[in-house]
Amino acid sequence: MKVPRIGTYTLLLVVTLFTLGPFIWMISSSFKTQDEIMGQDSGLIPAEPTIRNYAFLFDQVPFLTYLANTVLVSSTAALLGAMVSAMGGYALAKFEFRGKRAVTVLILGTMLLPPVVLLAPLFKLVNALGMIGTFWGVILPGAASGFGVLIMRQYLRSVPAAIIDAGRLDGAGELRIFWTLVLPLVRPILSALVIFTFLGTWNAYLWPMIVLRDENDYLLTLAITNVVSSIYQQEHGVILAGTLISISPIILLFFALQREFISGLTLGAVKQ
Repeated sequence: MKVPRIGTYTLLLVVTLFTLGPFIWMISSSFKTQDEIMGQDSGLIPAEPTIRNYAFLFDQVPFLTYLANTVLVSSTAALLGAMVSAMGGYALAKFEFRGKRAVTVLILGTMLLPPVVLLAPLFKLVNALGMIGTFWGVILPGAASGFGVLIMRQYLRSVPAAIIDAGRLDGAGELRIFWTLVLPLVRPILSALVIFTFLGTWNAYLWPMIVLRDENDYLLTLAITNVVSSIYQQEHGVILAGTLISISPIILLFFALQREFISGLTLGAVKQ
């Protein structure tokens, strides 16, 4: 029994090293000079560690502005998307109305469409609403997620109807029942959905590139690709430093919500 276990641990170690290898190299190279990065004898540990790349990044580029823009847009999109998905899932799970099955199938059908197919109609809609060049133009199209609505629907079906009926007997309105009785019961999956939406918005590139016009409104993905890369085309260390900073909030968010995230995925795998 010990041999298979050793083999499993060895395989997991190899996979982990391959997964973390590029990340470790990025951290190391962000503290190297350009000559050392491009040198053939460059090792994993910087020969002469320097923070020059980070200094250049904050001195020459309004990087904090881009970071603040990304945090604001991603946080708003995550919270708004989670609430919309929770309300939509609650309606499909606990209410009976004509066309309910058709609505569910239609929402499922939206998940089968390649996102690029929706770019033109979304742009036309956002343009008609006068949101081109604004953060709301980036946030609102992703507020209603078919994936989020359906996963919340499946999860909310496991909430006992007796709890909702008890709230109605006590005279509570539907909104109060949803906010005070239902949401606390689905906090794990809601936290997981917040993380998924936050990640998707944080890493988005194509849609923000289409919507945003002013360079000062850029998100980190646009800033690193269009601004930092154009200024420092030969400074790979600066680009890697910007990339490292851009992914740090994601790592912190995961560790902050790690318990709810794993709990949500685990319970979602066993509940029907």
